[in-house]
Amino acid sequence: MPNFRKVTNEDFLKNDPLREFHVWWDDISDQEVTELETILESADREEQLQQVLTRIPVLLVQNMKGGHGRWVIPKKKLGSEYVTDFVIGERHSFGFDWVAVELESPKSRMFTKKGNPTKQLTHAIRQIQDWRAWLKRNQDYAARELVKGGLGLTDIDSNIQGMILIGRRNADDSTDELRRQMIQDLKIKIHSYDTLVEWCRSRARYRRK
Repeated sequence: MPNFRKVTNEDFLKNDPLREFHVWWDDISDQEVTELETILESADREEQLQQVLTRIPVLLVQNMKGGHGRWVIPKKKLGSEYVTDFVIGERHSFGFDWVAVELESPKSRMFTKKGNPTKQLTHAIRQIQDWRAWLKRNQDYAARELVKGGLGLTDIDSNIQGMILIGRRNADDSTDELRRQMIQDLKIKIHSYDTLVEWCRSRARYRRK
């Protein structure tokens, strides 16, 4: 009889150059989601969310679908010009997909009372556009393996998807159509932190079954 050895998590990560950033996406607890909710009640600066999401990175990958691994990289430097809040990634059978994440304050609003993007949302969009412009100039370096002096972000390019987390959910849905149009035009997902909580809570409930 062949002696089959069970593949462990350590085996899976052994040859992964980004293993320190690898996240087991279903390893999430109700307690971790509650911690995020609690911080959102009092936080007024994005740095406070940066800290909790860096400490509990699984919270950031619950809307991803890639079945071959997920990664959360905080404060990723793009040369000497930029530092992202996060770069998160997933691997499919056909390669890697990366998302550039920009955090804004949970106290900020997406739109003004007149329905225009706030300066905070405009700033976040500009950040992601700046990162895309940098990647267009430096795509080879960004996608090159770490051992070859690159950033190790396999398959990354200047069409990277963006995601902005900003503010809390507003009962007024009059700007939803505008937000959806902006998401489509800019290829940047724009979500409240309440949406992030919902993704996480749904996964934690599924894990308990």
